Amino acid sequence: MKIRLFISGAVAALGLAAGPVAAGQCGYQYCWGAVGFGPGGAYGWAHSYPSQQEAFNRVHQECGGNCTEIKTFYNTCGAMAVGANNGWGWGHSPSRAGAENIAMGYCNQYDYGCSIRVWACSF
Repeated sequence: MKIRLFISGAVAALGLAAGPVAAGQCGYQYCWGAVGFGPGGAYGWAHSYPSQQEAFNRVHQECGGNCTEIKTFYNTCGAMAVGANNGWGWGHSPSRAGAENIAMGYCNQYDYGCSIRVWACSF
């Protein structure tokens, strides 16, 4: 009886200690997200998927198959900026603002009139 209680208590303690660190808020070790855009204003985003492929597929579906650029990330935020001549930039960072700043920085190197087209965070 004492051994059973000890084992149960140890398992519960390990679960509480390892849960949030290993699983993240979405419940997976790698909490995948993706962002994408394409011609004619197509865009899509995904967050909280257990695999890179599932996040990618969701964005592809959101875009109606029209996204020409899709970027994936895990346990962070991602953003894509698009300029007046379809130049673009993408970035990822622990915060939405950080991801957007990186995306805008890259977009502004290749185009003008850049603005954030899509963002998502997956933790």
